[in-house]
Amino acid sequence: MERPFFAYQGRASELSGARSLVTISGDEEVIIENCRRILECNEIKCSVSSRGFLVDIWGSDLTLTSFSSGSVSVNGKIRSVSIEKRSSRGGKE
Repeated sequence: MERPFFAYQGRASELSGARSLVTISGDEEVIIENCRRILECNEIKCSVSSRGFLVDIWGSDLTLTSFSSGSVSVNGKIRSVSIEKRSSRGGKE
């Protein structure tokens, strides 16, 4: 049985009360919407700040393939994704 596919890219800011939207496509792509800043990106780790959250993507052969309209796409062999809530002052809660 084929699984249904649902995509809502580029519209996270239109969702009422939404801070950010993280879309994981298998183990090859992660899209983070409402990205504020790219903190680090190399072959094994990519970190971005996204509306009150810190998103870390770990893997191998990671590349940042797009950064447009506040969205960022990380491609490569994704091993893990972690999301940490940040306080409004930029520190940990």
